Amino acid sequence: MLTDLVHDLIYRLRALARRQHVEDELRQELQYHLEREAEKYRERGLSAESAIRQARLAIGGPEQVRQQCREARGTRLLEDLAQDLRFAVRQLRKNPGFTSTAVLVFGLGIAASTAIYAFVNEALVKPLPYRDPSTLVALYERIPVGDRYHLSEFDYQAWKQRNRVFRSLDVYRPERFTLKEAGQLEEVSGALVSDGFFRTLGIAPFLGRDFRPGEDRPSAAQMVMLSYETWRKRFGANPQVVGATVALDGDSFLIVGVLPREFHFAPVGRAEFWRTLHGLCQDNHECFPYYGVARLQEGVSVGAALENISSIAQQIAVEFPKTNRDRSANVIPLTDAILGDIRPTLIALLSGAGLLALIGFVNVSSLLLVRAESRRREIAVRGALGASRVRLARQFAVEGFLLAVSGCSLGLALTYGLLGVLARQIPANLMDNMPYLEGVRWNWHLPIFAVAISTLGGALFSAGPALHLFFSDMQQGLMEGGRTSAGRGWRRLGSSLVAVELAITVVLLVGAGLLSKSFYRLLHLDIGIAADHLAVLHVAWTGPDDDKRNLAMERQIVARISALPGVTSVGVSTEPAFSSGEGFSHLFTHYRVAGRAYVGVGDEAFDQTVSAGYFETVRARLLQGRYFNDADDASKPGVAIINRTMAWQQFPGEDPIGKRIISQYDPNHPSEIIGVVDDIKDGPLDRKPTAAVYNPYNQNPFNNFYVTLRTSQSEKAMLPSIVRTVHAIDGGLIADQEETMTDRIDNSQAAYLHRAAAWIVAAFAGLALLLGTVGLYGVISYSVGQRRREIGVRMALGAQRHSVYRLILTEAAWLAALGVTGGVLSSLGLTALLRGMLFEVSPWDAGTLLSVACVLAVAALLASYVPARRAASVNPTEALRAE
Repeated sequence: MLTDLVHDLIYRLRALARRQHVEDELRQELQYHLEREAEKYRERGLSAESAIRQARLAIGGPEQVRQQCREARGTRLLEDLAQDLRFAVRQLRKNPGFTSTAVLVFGLGIAASTAIYAFVNEALVKPLPYRDPSTLVALYERIPVGDRYHLSEFDYQAWKQRNRVFRSLDVYRPERFTLKEAGQLEEVSGALVSDGFFRTLGIAPFLGRDFRPGEDRPSAAQMVMLSYETWRKRFGANPQVVGATVALDGDSFLIVGVLPREFHFAPVGRAEFWRTLHGLCQDNHECFPYYGVARLQEGVSVGAALENISSIAQQIAVEFPKTNRDRSANVIPLTDAILGDIRPTLIALLSGAGLLALIGFVNVSSLLLVRAESRRREIAVRGALGASRVRLARQFAVEGFLLAVSGCSLGLALTYGLLGVLARQIPANLMDNMPYLEGVRWNWHLPIFAVAISTLGGALFSAGPALHLFFSDMQQGLMEGGRTSAGRGWRRLGSSLVAVELAITVVLLVGAGLLSKSFYRLLHLDIGIAADHLAVLHVAWTGPDDDKRNLAMERQIVARISALPGVTSVGVSTEPAFSSGEGFSHLFTHYRVAGRAYVGVGDEAFDQTVSAGYFETVRARLLQGRYFNDADDASKPGVAIINRTMAWQQFPGEDPIGKRIISQYDPNHPSEIIGVVDDIKDGPLDRKPTAAVYNPYNQNPFNNFYVTLRTSQSEKAMLPSIVRTVHAIDGGLIADQEETMTDRIDNSQAAYLHRAAAWIVAAFAGLALLLGTVGLYGVISYSVGQRRREIGVRMALGAQRHSVYRLILTEAAWLAALGVTGGVLSSLGLTALLRGMLFEVSPWDAGTLLSVACVLAVAALLASYVPARRAASVNPTEALRAE
């Protein structure tokens, strides 16, 4: 049946293409039949003239017969559509202002929606590059400070052996390795994984083989897998790389495989090398290095898995209260673990783009309604000449879809350029944590999405004028007196559409205001340090982890950097300020207060090691006690500095100075609290303050730290010379990840997501305000034109200009008030979706709502002033004469 339909369509298209030839053949055939019929009448004795007359009566009128033949061929509809298309093109060309405005407004809406959809498609619609990703879950442990923290080797093995809900369960840990290549040392990103990690994800190597069972044990050989990009860039895409070795952290590792090109695992960033665990923290209950990933058994829900693992965690807490008393389980879908931070942002942006597109649709529909009203006489004349309402409605439909096609084409062209601009705004360090966005580029999904939206728009464009046609009296359209009453009804419809447009504009303005206010508060948050003129540099070296060597190297590095012109102070730390992601959560440790009853582990606290001079360099505020100094070395009893949150949690109403705290890693050597500093944003900007303990570097030196330095000059300009200074000390030193503290804050994930959402929604809101203002201007201007006679009569009867101003401005004020009221009520519900994206701002912030109302009131006043002025300038005599 489908084949028959295709053949029929092809026949009709061919007939349409050969129209002139077919018409000539039809004319010849009709002439032939007419002559044969006339010949029959001549044989009956009629004259030639009478015979032809009788033949024509018998066959029918030539034009009527030809029309019947055309309809029998089935090309009439196509011919009419082609005629309607030509007529629509002529009509739109005659009104270039209307056409360009409608196409531009529609194209902007399509571009915004399609560009944001490109990001949504890659992050939320396109499945993760794993086998059956819906059955994959992420596993964490809940601790007092949060619900996405690491688990120990013991917990991992217990969960793996005792669970009844997983087909497989494996663990991973983000890590950095020191790569020795061509005699040069470089720190590279990587991950430690258990032997079944890739099988759990359902990933098969592109080259070579996967890790085999047991290859993550301490006795197994050292093996590594490469990412596709590492294989291509570092090893020249050599297929013989499998079986070769690579030097990582001073050891030789056998390369057993290369991962597929499309594979990524966002929780570990852009990992280049994937190594097996080799029994990290083997049999140590107090070492918590891992995160879990598991595949659910068939028919098992995430809730059921959480219940099962939570019960196991409770059992372990009873068995080992010292290490697990305050630890429970958390199970979430892997997609939520990977997309949790960006999902609400993308949904909010797509909603904003959709609202902007809807405003564009309403705006163009309003323009088409006004245009349809101005063509009432033309439509009435065409109807009087025999055109049916269906035929006239089809003409409006063709015009509406022609506008939609033109707007869609413009929108796709704008999208093509917009995608590159938006993608380049993502900082490189954030793209490492959001690798699923690397696929944001032009693809076949985008035209399909744009065409679907444009089809909806074309239908809306056609509906307004068509309804106008079906519910209007054509005969009245030929009468002068019918113009005012009909115009009043459609003026009301246009006003209603503008009120809807203004309400949507309010929603976008409120969303933009809330996000902008949230971003402002995030950037002006008290971070506990002075970020200006601060720079950060990561330094590491290989070799034996010897305390004396580490301490000597640290002092030499600090001394050489301090001697540079423009450097005022230097300090080192385990992590720089504003760490984020899973690397930050690794630094939490259990602490308890010495001398207090101990029934298990104490509270979690951020564990940071810093040097003497660090707090002075970052200008942390000292609340009590003193900072570290060079005398706080390994020959002295342990000391520590805590932050204000820990002092408030552990010593409410007490003086913490002199108190001792005990770490889970060194229970036999308590540390004396010598100082309290104000809270420093060591973690993500939007994270609530947590307890923190700072230990002196001199008592725990190591070969891997971040140098933080303060300058009196431009810190960005000094970074290259600082890196050269470190390399000059020892060619084997690694010096990388250099950046200014200001850039670190601005490019952090929290700041970027808030900034991107605020700017994009603000752009949407600005366009919406412009379109809403233009729409209001159009309705008021049309109203003035329709009421010209009424205004003339009023002024002829003595009405003053100020009363005419009041008449027109009152109409605009009612529309604005209606739009603001509807928008505020709608925003109260819709902005609740932004709750997770806001920082220290309520979704129902009264200041934002009031500001939006004022902005829209001013815009309404400006939009209505010009029509009001024109109305007040009407000459009564000319107005009445024209009517």
